[in-house]
Amino acid sequence: MARGQGEQQLYSQSWYRVAGLKPRLRSHIRIHRQIFREKEWYVLQDQSTGRFHRISPEAYFITGLMDGKRTMADIWDAAAAHLGDNLPTQEEVISLLSQIHHFDGLQSNLMPDMAELSERTHREKRSKLLAYLASPTSLKIPLLDPDKFLERTQVLVNPVFSWFGALVWLSVVLYGLLLVGVHWNELTSNVTDRVLSLENVLILSLVYPVFKAFHEFGHAYAVKRWGGEVHEMGVMFLVFVPIPYVDATSSYSFRDKKQRMLVGAAGILVELFLAALAALVWVAVEPGTVRAIAYNMMIIGGVSTLLMNGNPLIRYDAYYILSDFLEIPNLATRSSEYLGNLIKRRVIGITELSTTAQTSAEACWLAFYGVASFAYRMFIMAAITLFIAGKYFVIGTLIAVWTVFGFLVMPLKKLLQHMAADSLMQRYRVRSLLTGGVAAAIVLAVAFGVKIPSFTVVEGIVWVPIESQVVAGVDGFVSRLIAAPNSVVHRGDPLIQCEAEKLRKEVSVLMGTLGEAEARYQLNRVVDRTAAEILRDETEKIKSEINRARERVSGLLILSPADGIFLLPVAEDLPGKYVKRGTPLGYVVDFSHSVVRIVVDQDDVELIRNRTQNVEARLAGNLADVMPATVVREVPAASNELPSMALSVSGGGSIALDPNESKKPQSYKKNFLFDVDLSGTTLSRVGERAFVRFNHVPETLAMRLYRNIRRLLIKKFDI
Repeated sequence: MARGQGEQQLYSQSWYRVAGLKPRLRSHIRIHRQIFREKEWYVLQDQSTGRFHRISPEAYFITGLMDGKRTMADIWDAAAAHLGDNLPTQEEVISLLSQIHHFDGLQSNLMPDMAELSERTHREKRSKLLAYLASPTSLKIPLLDPDKFLERTQVLVNPVFSWFGALVWLSVVLYGLLLVGVHWNELTSNVTDRVLSLENVLILSLVYPVFKAFHEFGHAYAVKRWGGEVHEMGVMFLVFVPIPYVDATSSYSFRDKKQRMLVGAAGILVELFLAALAALVWVAVEPGTVRAIAYNMMIIGGVSTLLMNGNPLIRYDAYYILSDFLEIPNLATRSSEYLGNLIKRRVIGITELSTTAQTSAEACWLAFYGVASFAYRMFIMAAITLFIAGKYFVIGTLIAVWTVFGFLVMPLKKLLQHMAADSLMQRYRVRSLLTGGVAAAIVLAVAFGVKIPSFTVVEGIVWVPIESQVVAGVDGFVSRLIAAPNSVVHRGDPLIQCEAEKLRKEVSVLMGTLGEAEARYQLNRVVDRTAAEILRDETEKIKSEINRARERVSGLLILSPADGIFLLPVAEDLPGKYVKRGTPLGYVVDFSHSVVRIVVDQDDVELIRNRTQNVEARLAGNLADVMPATVVREVPAASNELPSMALSVSGGGSIALDPNESKKPQSYKKNFLFDVDLSGTTLSRVGERAFVRFNHVPETLAMRLYRNIRRLLIKKFDI
């Protein structure tokens, strides 16, 4: 209410319309005194509809004088004598009458306008219909009045609302959390496939409504515990899933905010208790239907409670808890009003308006909540729409159109209607249109005219080609290192000497066998030509085996595969070590022609292929040094193979591994491999992590948004 106004502000030209009115509150209106942020307020409760309206102490004083006998002129004079400088303006008194009238809480000496009442009824029905249309994923259907049932059974649940009940709840929940922690890996292993399996979806669809019914009865009994009433219970279709609900708005009349907060938290507390009991059952029973039901109860009580009812950014339980905790009733609506008022004052420049926030702290909360809740609602609606569209494309598309209509078209329509009906906005219509036009022009100019840098950063490792690897030629023991590690060698130079006594003995045995075969051949060459031919073939076969054995013996001497620097990662441990054929032992690297093998996500490969201007690389050991790079090779097909475990999350990289692949570590999703040449750069370490940046053609924000949406649709719907 305004204070200390001048006469021009205090009086209203429309006062004569209400001065002779003799109003009084209807019999079904109850008034409750409450304290919000150390200030006194009064809450009007309509017991017939369950609606509430908050008024100030000054408005309460004026309302208290409305007895059906005094005229508004008399009430105004009495208020002026009693309130002094705190007297509200006549315009504010008219606004108060209008608000209580629309609240259906006022009757007077005038005959009711039946046409106006009929129009108001139709308007309310139309508003409800539009609210349903604006929120396509949630629809409420009232079914019954549970108040008498709650009255009869209240005595059974009263012990829950005691210190003993709180102790039992805390003990069970803590023990349930302990069990969940102990069995965490078993509970979360392959959780997505387990939850979305056909059998589990059937169990979940049966358990979820029953679970939520307990949740809602928690609210209802909490309301009854402190003298409230619950006259509506029904079904709400959330994303087309039937969920029970109760009307617990009677708790708004409670004076103690702790009682109101406990009513809001009752459903969450019930769900956590049931989830903890389910954890006990899940641990105790054998696999089967009962264990599956318990598992689903844990999922519902844990994930659903935290993401939905426990999230204050959407209008579920945590929202009302936060609203009561902050002592800011109707937090969401007031946040929207505050932001709208702020834009009018600071952007359009309507100086007649004052802030709707009572304190600076309240202003901060209203601004933060208004922005955060809007952004989160948009995110949730987009996520739900994409999820449904991923399963049922046509239905998801219809919901997307419906959502855009409800969250963008309808609010814009309301905004335009408000601008057309608001007398204050009409006075500033030209400035409003000009401000809106300039803002739109700036947004369009930034979105379509300003180009911003575009780049992609990927990880890789300093890569050595297979032909440069030093590998064991045969099975054997390493006897000595011929070439010193880190020395310069040339192709064909001896590097490592291995020994295989068994292999050398095999050559000796074959040589003896060959001598015997040749002797028998010489004896039979004259006597038996047929036997001689057989012995000659046997001799040739033995010679071939000897040649192969000698080749294996020659493989004991490992030669350099190329020109470069001979690298041995663990040279001191190599002598005396048994190695199998093909085991990598080291590298011969020409660091003047270094290559980095990078892993590119499928979402980024199109940009890298078609819109790259230049490439830069940095090594993890020296991030300050930027090196020019060139793409020299691409593996044409995507694969799950990783060049090195150093690129995986477990190795300190960013690529997630497939948890179902136990034999050979592979990436969770397929990626593309590129080889990048660091031209003219001399490196010193093989396997070092590198960061490669692809600088693309600069693009506008609109183009980037279009590309990201297109990529999302292609990825989600394969279109």
